[in-house]
Amino acid sequence: MTTTAPPVAPLSPLAAGAAALRRFWRPFLLIQAGAVVLALAFRVSPGFRQAAEAAAAWKASGGLSFAAITCAVAGGLLPELAKLLAMGPGTLRGRAGEVAFNTAFFAADGIVVDFLYRGEAGLFGAAGSAGTVIEKVAFGQFVFTPTWSVAIVLLFLWRQRGFSAAAVRPVLRRGFYAERVIPLLLPNWLFWIPMVSVIYALPSALQFLMFIPALAAWSLIMVFIADRG
Repeated sequence: MTTTAPPVAPLSPLAAGAAALRRFWRPFLLIQAGAVVLALAFRVSPGFRQAAEAAAAWKASGGLSFAAITCAVAGGLLPELAKLLAMGPGTLRGRAGEVAFNTAFFAADGIVVDFLYRGEAGLFGAAGSAGTVIEKVAFGQFVFTPTWSVAIVLLFLWRQRGFSAAAVRPVLRRGFYAERVIPLLLPNWLFWIPMVSVIYALPSALQFLMFIPALAAWSLIMVFIADRG
């Protein structure tokens, strides 16, 4: 006699983000504390400020490869280091393939987002005025993100289901967006709308530094939501 596990009830949009925070609050706070340290160091240390400005210049001149490497580290590797420090070595046990996939995903995500920022600069200008910031945040969060979130969910479902498109296809039924994408989209808005608004208001060199821990913190939530059943 065989039995099948009952289907897991879908998490509500806000409950999905809350569940991720309950599970990963310690590494999340560790990453956020690191962001505070970076901001303070930028303010009080001329040497650190010069290093930050040099890193920002590398990012500006590094092109797509630099964007891919930076996001791979920020979204794929830094969260694992934070989990290792905050939760112990058990967090990595048996997860080499998952970590490799996440790192590759965030490398690709970095390229996509770099194209987004270039497109926004072409549409709205590169100036950092309040109006330009509002336009970029609105376009990024309410035009780009609702579309890109579909691709994120599908990619993680594809990995979870053995990289089989046929196994993913049954999920693409009526209600897919509401059940799978909205639980990722609403926490994204709650996290990134205030975050990018603050980041865009910072000095350009500090924007780059703050983006790294912000992406690392967000990835803890995003991967948890996108990678569920």
